[in-house]
Amino acid sequence: MCLDGPTKLPVASSQQLLEEAAQAELGSNDVSINLTAGSNKGDNYLGVVFRAEAECRGTGKRVSIIAKLPPTSEARRKQFIARASFEREILFYTEIYPMMVEFQREKGLDTSDGRQAFNQIPRCLRTCLVDCEEAILMEDLKASGFDMYDRHKALKVEHYRLAVSALARMHAISFALKDQHPERIDPYKGMVDLFLAKEPDEAMGQWFTVMIDRALGTLDIETESEVYARTKKALDADFLDIVKSLTDGKAAEPYAVLCHGDCWNNNMLFKHEKGSPVDFRLLDWQICRYASPALDLMYLIFTSSNKAFRDQHYQSLIDLYHRSLSDFLRRLGSDPERLFPREALDQQLKQFGRFGLLMAVLILPMITTKSEDVPDLEEMAEKMENGFNIADEMNNFRSEDTEAIYRQKMSDCCRDMVQFGYI
Repeated sequence: MCLDGPTKLPVASSQQLLEEAAQAELGSNDVSINLTAGSNKGDNYLGVVFRAEAECRGTGKRVSIIAKLPPTSEARRKQFIARASFEREILFYTEIYPMMVEFQREKGLDTSDGRQAFNQIPRCLRTCLVDCEEAILMEDLKASGFDMYDRHKALKVEHYRLAVSALARMHAISFALKDQHPERIDPYKGMVDLFLAKEPDEAMGQWFTVMIDRALGTLDIETESEVYARTKKALDADFLDIVKSLTDGKAAEPYAVLCHGDCWNNNMLFKHEKGSPVDFRLLDWQICRYASPALDLMYLIFTSSNKAFRDQHYQSLIDLYHRSLSDFLRRLGSDPERLFPREALDQQLKQFGRFGLLMAVLILPMITTKSEDVPDLEEMAEKMENGFNIADEMNNFRSEDTEAIYRQKMSDCCRDMVQFGYI
């Protein structure tokens, strides 16, 4: 096999894996491959993504494959927890999701039909876990009409309904497995948050401090003294300690489930017909965890929506989530009123709701920064590793003409956290 042009993946074993996947997909050894960037600047933080366009020379048949690799920079690998995040995502694709598929099939569900089953993930083609050669190869969903929604534009309520319903089905599988086959899910109950897998360092502490100070700076301490005080109190502890307490699966029992863990705009793809979303996929399972189902909901809603949207749709989305989860649990053969009644969901939201605030503190600067203004991540990681003032680097996550949008979204998040009684 040969390549058209000199471009290859940066790691030889990953290139070989790609060639094997392309040959298998096309049913031929006579294949050419063209590589391009698989994501835009600012769209991906825990990996480097390539799009491989493969063509069978004999038949002209084509296939597009996404290759996700860790950063090659040792500093960025360390700062962005590359090894642990690829281990977690590969675990999901090779063990956890197949377990979910098998269980649904046992219940007579057609797992090829997203209206019947939870199948809203890309098809994984190949994986590699060799240290410094980690790789995940997946189908290119763009070839099937899926696209990432512009993070600078507001999602419509139809987008949220698709996402919330998919999360509900995924969480329902955990509840049903715990009810009917606890031995299948027990091995994954120890999955802790990846933030906690990294040894704390001064740079990380600085990072969190800068983000918290920036968030508090969006509130007027005089005119909104209560919101300011409650927000400050909710964030007034070691950031990792807060993350640890909120992502502790044991603290969420008996209602802990397998969560996606990273439900922000850039990890969701939508297919549209006539301007309306009709299908949905969840990407990037690198922060998959065993924790409260409220975490996925809070992450999704409070990093991607604004207050006007939440004022109108928040409660109906929570209702839809519980209704969808309950309906799917019944189809899986379990009783939702026993396993996760509505009052239990409300209690989980009260107990873990401030997770939405934490994620807004971290994610909103990235969402509201224009792609051209996102700092060079490898350069930033090197500076963090060498003791540079991280405050200067984190302040680069901003765009002058979108700063007002950040301030509005962040301050409104704090206001709603108080309004809903989450902080």
